[in-house]
Amino acid sequence: MKTNLRHLSAVNVRDMGVLALSLVIIFGLLLFERVNFPYGNDVISNESLARLQGLSDLKSVPNSNSDQAILITGHRGSGVAGNIMIDGDLEETIIGNTRRGILRAVKANIDFIEIDLRAFAGGENDLVLYHDSNLGKLVLPSNLVASGAREMEDLWLSEIKDSRYRTSDLVNGEADRIVLFSEFLELASGSKQNIILDLKFSDRFNEAEVIASFEKILDQLNKHSSAYKSVTIFGDFQVLRQWIAFVRTRDRRDDFDGRAARLGYTVLAKHNQNRFDILFRPSQIFERWSQLQMPGSEAPILVLPVNFASGPMLSRADEKGVDVWVYGTEDPRDWRMLEERGVNGFILDDPAAYSK
Repeated sequence: MKTNLRHLSAVNVRDMGVLALSLVIIFGLLLFERVNFPYGNDVISNESLARLQGLSDLKSVPNSNSDQAILITGHRGSGVAGNIMIDGDLEETIIGNTRRGILRAVKANIDFIEIDLRAFAGGENDLVLYHDSNLGKLVLPSNLVASGAREMEDLWLSEIKDSRYRTSDLVNGEADRIVLFSEFLELASGSKQNIILDLKFSDRFNEAEVIASFEKILDQLNKHSSAYKSVTIFGDFQVLRQWIAFVRTRDRRDDFDGRAARLGYTVLAKHNQNRFDILFRPSQIFERWSQLQMPGSEAPILVLPVNFASGPMLSRADEKGVDVWVYGTEDPRDWRMLEERGVNGFILDDPAAYSK
């Protein structure tokens, strides 16, 4: 009996030890993720973050790109002051993809203008400039009464024209409204911009709906060829694979040849898979990048949020000859540090703040 009790006691101690170790590991991973991928209202500069996580040496030798000119992109044109609705409370934010922001970016001395494209309800041969599918965050609800739409994909053209952002600065007593893709190209007409189209298609779209959206993009680009000097296509891995398959079927006689457009592979921080790969197997990021190369086009850009742009990640990109652009920071301390690490470009809400 005593032998059995001692055996049971030993088993219990062992099980408790395993449980305790498991809890420590889980807590450590959660803390590690929280430090590496902070969310919410707290703003932690990448410089401070790098010191905390100890993943990279800020005094490391600059890589081979560190002496090259940095390319500056206006994020969603150029942001204007506004408010965002979060859990029923209004907070100050920067609103992009607006008419004023686009005009500001067109006049600015920047290298690229980036906009987000989404589809909307109805059969019009057009798309809209909007980042998030959720309308209530940035758009005043009083102007969305016709259909009760809560997502961009449910909005009709008449509602788009009646929409109003929560922008702080009014123009002639009115806030900015949602902009159509055709309107953006008209605003840029004759200026020959380098434009970036960030494709934000809903997960609820089937393949036919995605292809229909691609057709609208090509049609508008062919109609407004004076609006741009070059077109770069941004998106996550899935949408870029769909884009590649689509443009391979297109006629090269189009004014805009989609096969020649450079791609930008955006590694989104909100995807759990990307966070896991950045931490434990970054080779998977570069493997997906390599699958997006198209004959006749420049190698894709690797587009990283600032908290993914660690020293080891950028060193690996340099070794492979991958151009890296970073978004998610307006802090000059981050810019200087990332320049030393060899980043090729920044995507900024206020591109005028960057001094080349």
